[in-house]
Amino acid sequence: MDEVLIDNLVVFSAIIYYAFLCIVYLLRAYERDKLELMFAPVFSFLLVPFVALWTLNLLNESDIGRLITGLPIIIYLVYDLWYRLITKKKPQHHPNRWPIGLIVYLILLQIGSIALNWYGFIVSKFYGNTLIICYFVMLGFFGFYQNRYNKRKKSTKKMLEKNAGKRI
Repeated sequence: MDEVLIDNLVVFSAIIYYAFLCIVYLLRAYERDKLELMFAPVFSFLLVPFVALWTLNLLNESDIGRLITGLPIIIYLVYDLWYRLITKKKPQHHPNRWPIGLIVYLILLQIGSIALNWYGFIVSKFYGNTLIICYFVMLGFFGFYQNRYNKRKKSTKKMLEKNAGKRI
């Protein structure tokens, strides 16, 4: 298969990946846990194009950079598949004590995303910049989610303090 076509498909898949992450953060921001769990298989399906394209890069004897930068997203998506679908754990996004699995999940998410951006720069400066923009848009959605969560947490805390004051 043509190397340029593979590269274009990897970049296209990366853009879809970032779009899906934005959707996940919107679902979390609006507390749609059930919908997020229903969306998990769609997100995990991204494993198929990334594995197929990585394998094609391997078979085409592409340069080592394409292979190295393509592998972290596969590792992250496999871990995501296990963490969210196979274990069927209810998402707990802000635990008081973070379990090791969640810490690993977040580290793999960042490494996989950054490696995708590197892949884009290996292909071309334009693709690299495009993926960097997508990455920061995704981080913006994450920030929106965090902001909404913090506002809810503050209002809940104020309500509890107000109700506790009435009981005394």
